[in-house]
Amino acid sequence: MDPVMKPQNEDSYSDDERKVLRKHVTDIDGKVYCVKNLPEEVVAVLFAYVSRSPLSFRRNLLTLLGEGEIVVGDVFDVYGEDTASYAAAKEKAQKFHEKWVVGYGHSSVAEHADLKFAIEDISILGTKILEDNRLARYTEKSTRYVKFDKQHYHKPARIMQNPALAKKYVAACDALFDIYDELYPKAAEFVRKEWPKPADMKDRPYEGSVHAKACDIVRYILPASTYTMVGCSMNARVAEHAMTKLLSHPLEEGRALGESMLREGRKICPTLLKHAAHSSYHASTHDEVAKLAGELLDDVKDVQGSDERPVVIVRGDDDADAVIVAAILYEESALPFSNILEKARKMTLDEQKKVLEAYVVKKGKFEWPQRALEHVKVTTDILMDYGAFRDLQRHRMNTQTNQRVTIAHGYEVPEEIDKAGLRARYDEAMRIAADAYAAISAAYPWEAQYVVPLAYRKRTLFTWNLRNLEHVIRLRSSAQGHISYRRIAQQLYDAVAAKYPLLAFLLTVDKNEYYLGRLKSELAAEEKRAKLAKQAENS
Repeated sequence: MDPVMKPQNEDSYSDDERKVLRKHVTDIDGKVYCVKNLPEEVVAVLFAYVSRSPLSFRRNLLTLLGEGEIVVGDVFDVYGEDTASYAAAKEKAQKFHEKWVVGYGHSSVAEHADLKFAIEDISILGTKILEDNRLARYTEKSTRYVKFDKQHYHKPARIMQNPALAKKYVAACDALFDIYDELYPKAAEFVRKEWPKPADMKDRPYEGSVHAKACDIVRYILPASTYTMVGCSMNARVAEHAMTKLLSHPLEEGRALGESMLREGRKICPTLLKHAAHSSYHASTHDEVAKLAGELLDDVKDVQGSDERPVVIVRGDDDADAVIVAAILYEESALPFSNILEKARKMTLDEQKKVLEAYVVKKGKFEWPQRALEHVKVTTDILMDYGAFRDLQRHRMNTQTNQRVTIAHGYEVPEEIDKAGLRARYDEAMRIAADAYAAISAAYPWEAQYVVPLAYRKRTLFTWNLRNLEHVIRLRSSAQGHISYRRIAQQLYDAVAAKYPLLAFLLTVDKNEYYLGRLKSELAAEEKRAKLAKQAENS
C-alpha cells in the first residue's frame, strides 16, 4: 500500500493527501465542505461509512482509497468518466451496494446517490405523472413565458391504431394549436392597447412582458398532449420507486418514460436501481378501484349535482387553535403534550392569541413559520383549471390524490378573452376538444385526457398542514402569479379563515385584484380621474 495513503491524524494531511482531497472535496480544512468528482454510487458508499466510522468524511475517503475499497485512481491521474479509474471505482461501489443495499436492505444508503434527468418531448400530461413523487425536484418549461410549437404534441399509440379515432384526435389537436396560434398575436395586440409602453421602459423588456401576458391569456387552449420539457433530480431510492410507478402506469407514455429513465439511470447507478421494475400491485390497483367505482358510484348522474365550489374543506381538526398553541408551548416545556393541550383548551382567546403572535411576530417576509404549525392539517377538495393544477401540484409537501383530466366540470374563460373580443374562437376550441374527448373516452378513458385543454377544470384532493398552507397561500396569491391559481390561493385562505378565525392571521395573503399586472383599484382611480377631467373640460 502506498504509505502516503495511510490514515493520518484527523487534523493533518500530507502534501500528497492534499492533492487527492483537492480533487474530491471543496475545502480541505473546514468543517463544512462538498464532495465532488466521484461517481454517484461511490458518494453513497462514502456517506454510508459515516454511520459506523469514527473518522471524518475526508479521512474515510483517503482510507477507502488507500485500502483499495474504492479505487478512483493515482493521485496524479486526470479524473474523467473515460478513465479506467472511474470504471474501477464504479465496480467497487457496485460490489458494496450488492452486499449492503441489495443483500441486507440498507436502502437509505441510496439516498446519497443523485440522478439528474433532462427529459424532452414529454406531454404536459406526462409531466404530471412523473411529478407525482413527493421527494424529487422538478423544473418545467413554462406555458406562461414560452410559446409552444404548432403540432408538436403526443400521439398515443392506442388512439393512433384506431383509424377513426386517430383522425378525430389529430384533427382536434391540430385545431387547438391553430386557434392558439391565431389568438396569440391578437392577445398581444390587446395587451399593447390596454397597457401602453411606459415612458421609462425600454422596448425589449416591454415586448417581453407583452409576450408573457399574451402567453398567459392563450395558454388555456393548449391541450394536455402538448410536448414540453422537464428537468428532474431525485436520489436513487426515490428514483427506484418513481420508475416502478411509471413502469406500471396505465398510459403507454408513462411506461415508456419509466423504461427510458431506468435505462439512463442505470448508467449512473446500476446497482441502486436494481429493483425498479413493473409492479403488478401498482398496475392492477387502477383497474380494481375503477371497477369498484363503477359499481358503487354513479358519476354520470351525480356529477351534475355535485358541489362545484372551487375550494371546500372536507376535513379538519375541530380544536386546531388549541393544538397549535399546545405544539408551540410544547417545545419549551417538559410536560406531556396531552397535559399542555388540556391547558391550551382552557386558555382565553387573548392568551391563545398571545402565544400565536409570539411565534410569528418576527418572521421575515421570505421566511417560513416554524414547524409547530405542521401539527394541524386540513383536507381540501379543489376544483380548478388544469393550468392552475400544474402550478399547485408542485407544492408536493402536501398529500395529493388526483382525478383524471375530464370535460365534466366545464372550463375557465380568462376575462381578457372576453375583453379582446376573442370569445367565439375560444369557445370553438373548447367545443372541438369536448367533441373529441367524448368520442375517444368511451374506448380509451386514459388516453382521452390528452385532447383536453388546460382551461378545463379537474378535481384534486389536497391534505395540507398549516405551515405548508402558509407558504402556498403567500406565494400563489402574490401579484406576479397567474390569475387562475391566485384565485385558488385566495379561496384557500378564505376557507381556512372561516373555519379557524384565530389562525387566519398566521397566513399571509394578497387579496388585491390585478389586471395585466396592475392593481384594479389604481386603474379604477385613473379612469375616474380621466372622466372627471373630461367633464370639467366639456363644462
